Amino acid sequence: MFFPVRLHDAVDTETVLRRLLPVLAGARERRVAYAAFNAGRGLLDQRWTVLDSGEVEVAPLELEPSRLHSLLMDDVGGDRPLRPAESVAVWVLRDLLPGIDPDKSWVRVRAIAHDGALLGALIVAEPRRFSFSRKTEGPVPAAGDVLEMALARALALRAAGPALGGEKPVSLAESVLERLRESERAVAEARAEMERSRGRIEALERAASGATELLMDAHVDLDRRAAKHQRQTRVMFLLRKLMERNAAGMEPRELAVEIVRTVAEAFGGGRCSLMLVDETGDNRELRLGAAIGLPPELVADGVRIPMGSGVSGRVARTRLPLVVRDPHDSGDAALMGDDWYTSDAFVSLPLVSRGRLLGVLNLTNFRAGTVDDTEVEQLRLVSLCVGLLADHAGLPERLFLPA
Repeated sequence: MFFPVRLHDAVDTETVLRRLLPVLAGARERRVAYAAFNAGRGLLDQRWTVLDSGEVEVAPLELEPSRLHSLLMDDVGGDRPLRPAESVAVWVLRDLLPGIDPDKSWVRVRAIAHDGALLGALIVAEPRRFSFSRKTEGPVPAAGDVLEMALARALALRAAGPALGGEKPVSLAESVLERLRESERAVAEARAEMERSRGRIEALERAASGATELLMDAHVDLDRRAAKHQRQTRVMFLLRKLMERNAAGMEPRELAVEIVRTVAEAFGGGRCSLMLVDETGDNRELRLGAAIGLPPELVADGVRIPMGSGVSGRVARTRLPLVVRDPHDSGDAALMGDDWYTSDAFVSLPLVSRGRLLGVLNLTNFRAGTVDDTEVEQLRLVSLCVGLLADHAGLPERLFLPA
């Protein structure tokens, strides 16, 4: 692209703008303005606008760069493209380009920067054409690059001192060399800082790894607590159901069956039996009140266990719960060797109410293979409630008294 303008003697911002902006405006249909950025105030505080007559008007301004485009400050360190200014307020456009009709103009804005610092913003407005889409952006992007280079040159000359003459070129060269040395020192310092930061980064990585492990442990603990709460809620619900069934006047046999079914369902046991104390005969003994998962021949013949005999008899005699997770460690409480046992763990709990032994509740064949401490505590609570329920309903007497 060719710019018919001389810039070799344009050594200040004012001269650069007054020479370049009219050339960039070109035909009268294009409106061009430049807003200078004051870094101390953080504002665009002065504008140069090309009027219809071709003259450049200078006026004060107070405008945040973000009002032109939200990415204008970010473009300082990037490619600095021409960005559409569709969301700019009408009053802002008319401050920059007096007399403009925003509805009939296609307005774009570009950041002008040097050495990572914002110098200002170039604003270009062209008439909207609705019949054909734009194929190219024309000379505007290249003009923005030229304007940026010219302003950067003016800044460098101003930093170098007065107008060159005599030995002044040597001073300028020395200034450039000094800036080069400063850049090299800055690079060396940055590398040293990077080396110092490496240890901190490694420490942060280790801390992040430890935090991740803690977070995973917290998730596991949260899942465990949620499962525990869910079990407790389920147990409370099933106990309430038993109480409601008893309050509704359920028959003794139906209530006994409901107890074993509910306990087995709540704790995932495939085998549950309710042994009740029969005091109708000469000797007190445990009789099967209801069961789920027992061999059919046992249920058909009925089960009678003397006090102190077997697992249930021992629990009835001592009135102490028996929890076995490994039959090899259970002493004389080994399980019977029939095909109906599918797990090693079992729990046997006495049913006591008002100091009176009512029976024994047995549970085994757990789906999980065993029981944890939380489930054992929940089963103790269930046995207390079942004992109260059996006492209130008079299950031993009503089940075993002769008709």
